[in-house]
Amino acid sequence: MQFTNKNVFDLNAFAIGADVCLIQRKKPSMPPIIIDLRTPEEYSQEHLIGAHSLPSAFIKDYLQQLPPYAKIILYGDANDEKTGESVKLLRDNNFSDLHFVRGGYSAILDALKSAEDEVFLKDFPTDQWETQIEAVLTEKVRPALASDGGGLQVVKIEGDKLTINYQGSCSGCPSSKTGTLNFIRNTLSVSLNHEIEVEIA
Repeated sequence: MQFTNKNVFDLNAFAIGADVCLIQRKKPSMPPIIIDLRTPEEYSQEHLIGAHSLPSAFIKDYLQQLPPYAKIILYGDANDEKTGESVKLLRDNNFSDLHFVRGGYSAILDALKSAEDEVFLKDFPTDQWETQIEAVLTEKVRPALASDGGGLQVVKIEGDKLTINYQGSCSGCPSSKTGTLNFIRNTLSVSLNHEIEVEIA
């Protein structure tokens, strides 16, 4: 948790590199909330998988919907000073675990391209997508669910759409199902740098 003197705003104190952002978003538990400050049009064209669209012009209106004690990472365009306005707004509203990606989305793209451990589903022939999805389920999703007494059965995989049955001690609980589906969807999407649709049969 980061505490700062509100009378002094040093933007550099909140800066992280794009490579750090990529590592943070893959945390198995409590990953950061990553916010894309660019316009909805820019976000729809291309964005970091796992990031939420919240344009800087509207962030003030949504402050109450952001958890103040969660780790939050912001990124915008290459103008760090402009991104800094949103950083300062959140800092001044008592968001303490707060960071921004230096260099914005272009830096993230560069980091993605140069990272050796990033997998891009779209780089594989579509007839190999099922294998890639199954690999993430085996390596990351199933162990996490098993540690919490749960599991899943794959009903079918069609392209980037996964249909499952979820098993677990709270499998009948709507809130548990929603949280588990969000975890599965986010883990698959971030691991494969591709939006994966997950639904219950």
